Amino acid sequence: MEFVEHALTWNRLRKQGAVATEDVPGELRIDLDDSSAVVTFDIAAHDHPQVDSLAPGIRRVARREFGPIVEGVVHKLKLPETVVIPVGTWRDVFEAVAKPMSSHAQWRAIDAAATVELNTRDPLLFGPEHHHLLRDLVDAVSAGERTAQGIAVVGVDMRIVIEVLPVGQMIVFAGDDHLAHPVRAVIEHHSAPR
Repeated sequence: MEFVEHALTWNRLRKQGAVATEDVPGELRIDLDDSSAVVTFDIAAHDHPQVDSLAPGIRRVARREFGPIVEGVVHKLKLPETVVIPVGTWRDVFEAVAKPMSSHAQWRAIDAAATVELNTRDPLLFGPEHHHLLRDLVDAVSAGERTAQGIAVVGVDMRIVIEVLPVGQMIVFAGDDHLAHPVRAVIEHHSAPR
């Protein structure tokens, strides 16, 4: 797990169709271009502030399932690399996750070394050996308070983007029907009553 060069990583992500918008100043949102039929999954936590007024097509899940859904999608698609990019800056994310992530030695090492990256959106690269840490980071982010504390988890060399926002919202963009099938299975597994 390490910070990687922003320009080089974005060149790779653009080639696979990742697009970035900053509709709200200071907030980066990532989507996929329309070079294929993108399948979108909207997910809201049961405790989302507007859960009662959300469209019926938005899947409701327990907030504690956000991390396992992301980990499940990354595992099911066998992604060799994923990058995490903050909606705001890393300073926003580190502020939100400081307490819940303090028990992870690997995260503490990243936190200590991140002084240069705090005011950036430099991607943080995760390999398969860090899936558990990615899961816990998603859980910590989902408990944040501001949209700028959200993150996007982007598959490298695969058209998949998962946006996690602290308000209890997650959006998964799958690049085509082939990718959407396993994503749907993971989401359904974690939204089933337990």
